[in-house]
Amino acid sequence: MSPINLTFEEIKEIKEITGRCKPSAQIRWLQTMGFTVLRRADGKPLISRAHFEFKMGGTADRSKAQTYEPNFGAI
Repeated sequence: MSPINLTFEEIKEIKEITGRCKPSAQIRWLQTMGFTVLRRADGKPLISRAHFEFKMGGTADRSKAQTYEPNFGAI
């Protein structure tokens, strides 16, 4: 099963995609291009694999996607 977010090796490829070295510049470029990007604790971009593949014109394998629901029993 593939990780839900891009792995370290794929994050390194973002440098090639964005043409930017600094994580803050990578995040700005990705957000400008319409990506939903979060910032990891170390400052590097955090992008879901499905979103990245969708935006890059690929198809995300939805059959492996997990769905999450709140624990309504805890309320």
